[in-house]
Amino acid sequence: MKKTEERHFSNVEITDEAEFYNHLMHIATYQYALKYVRGKSVLDWGCGTGYGSLMLAGIADKVTAVDISDETIEYAKNTFSADNLVFANISELPDQKFDVITAFQVIEHVRDGKKLIKEMRTFLNPYGCLLISTPDRTNRLFSCIQRPWNIFHYKEYSGISLNNLLGEFFIRVEIQKIGSASEIVKKEILRTKKQRLISLPCTLIFYPDFLRIFLLKLQKRVYEFIRRLRRKSKSYAPRDFRAKYSATDIEINYNVTLSTDLLAICFI
Repeated sequence: MKKTEERHFSNVEITDEAEFYNHLMHIATYQYALKYVRGKSVLDWGCGTGYGSLMLAGIADKVTAVDISDETIEYAKNTFSADNLVFANISELPDQKFDVITAFQVIEHVRDGKKLIKEMRTFLNPYGCLLISTPDRTNRLFSCIQRPWNIFHYKEYSGISLNNLLGEFFIRVEIQKIGSASEIVKKEILRTKKQRLISLPCTLIFYPDFLRIFLLKLQKRVYEFIRRLRRKSKSYAPRDFRAKYSATDIEINYNVTLSTDLLAICFI
């Protein structure tokens, strides 16, 4: 299956610290969710390649993992398995209720976040719990003038805007930050701040989607051409950074000083 920026693989080769931070952040988010799923029925909405669904299945009663992509679901079925884990296309989602729903790095991919939250809530049991993670737009975008520079994202949220949206459907919403006290998070923050600056001419808020995506793809091709030229003229020594960090370096709480993403815990 082709690797894209929005498909996370647990066994892929990682080439820089920012990418490794994101890898650890994905793992740590699922690890954090384990405290909510023990002995519960779980719906992993937008399961992607399935590595996190398998983590949940290790402690949950049953996990139903769904995604919009048939190719991704087929990969997950062939790669991860457990007696209490079922992978399916989201169109095949059974008409049943769940104790916990996880939707990690999903809401930014849909045009209508309110419609998504409303739909997910209908699948929750009374007193159920929804966990959502999403990038925090604070370091990624210039406020009020910029749309997402990730071509797969329709809308990115701040802690306030996410809380306001979820508060329409849930009695209690807790918004926590995802980040780290280690040096690795600084690489990701630097990357996103640089990206918001160089992509600004392509992502002004009044651009329609087709123009934004066209300009971003064009810009990406130009920068890839420049990078190829630099690689021919310079040799780069490989950096050994993977041994320095692990998922335990990722922090999820209210008071993370250096953070990149948000985690919302919502209760009916």
